[in-house]
Amino acid sequence: MLDRGVEAPPLYAQVARLLAEQITQGKYQPGDLLPSEPGLAKELGVSRATIVKAFDTLHREGLIQRQQGRGTFVAPRPKRHSLSELTSFTAVTRAGDGVPSHRLLAYLEIGSGDERGEPESAFPAAQDLVVLERVRYVDDVAVGFHRTVLPAHLVQRAGLTKDVVAAADFSLYRALEAIGQHPWSAEESLRAVGCPAELAGHLAVAEGAPLMQVRRLTRNRTGDLIEAVVAHYVGSLYEYHTELSSHPAKFEKEGPGDESTMDRGGDVRAVVAERVRRGAGQR
Repeated sequence: MLDRGVEAPPLYAQVARLLAEQITQGKYQPGDLLPSEPGLAKELGVSRATIVKAFDTLHREGLIQRQQGRGTFVAPRPKRHSLSELTSFTAVTRAGDGVPSHRLLAYLEIGSGDERGEPESAFPAAQDLVVLERVRYVDDVAVGFHRTVLPAHLVQRAGLTKDVVAAADFSLYRALEAIGQHPWSAEESLRAVGCPAELAGHLAVAEGAPLMQVRRLTRNRTGDLIEAVVAHYVGSLYEYHTELSSHPAKFEKEGPGDESTMDRGGDVRAVVAERVRRGAGQR
């Protein structure tokens, strides 16, 4: 099963490749508990250190997850989100038969005279804001962290107290739609970043591990900014997907003030902010 020849690849690399093939071929399904390190070492006739190094490789590739005190599990398959769709994290997750949830880390009120960072600076300096910091989960696995900024007057209209936002079934876009603030259009940009120290524990990854950072500015039908988000997603767990066309974008006059809005009838026909996915929709 393993090649122990002089010119063969290192044993840990062969073990990692063997396990990766078993995962992709379906022997081990997402969420399955893998054999223990001592058990695999005995089965394959290698040292435990070799198994540990193989697991390290698979963990970096996003194929497995380690849970302290429980063992090593096959990672969930990445959730796919189309770039042409302005949808919420909750909707994207449920469309993929996953169970979305979140944990509220902070609920902050920012006044007109308070210091502002990102993405608060997207709003006028005189506007009162509310900042939500949340860890987002799919099937109880942490896949992302959202720092969401909202106009305080919309938060008040929607009755979004700290307790309401902390509820397990809370959906921000559903709450906005309930007060007539339907997310109508958005700009997004995406780039790869290393995991900052303050997020590593929340996302169960090492400091410096690759994350996908997504910035989104969301507007209602009349063009008012109703949400600004900086999100970080675990690269192996969330994937963005787009379809490209050489045809020019279609526009139509629609809504108050005859504002131009993208024809939403197709997949990506207009300029859509860059995004590559392994991670997320928002809410």
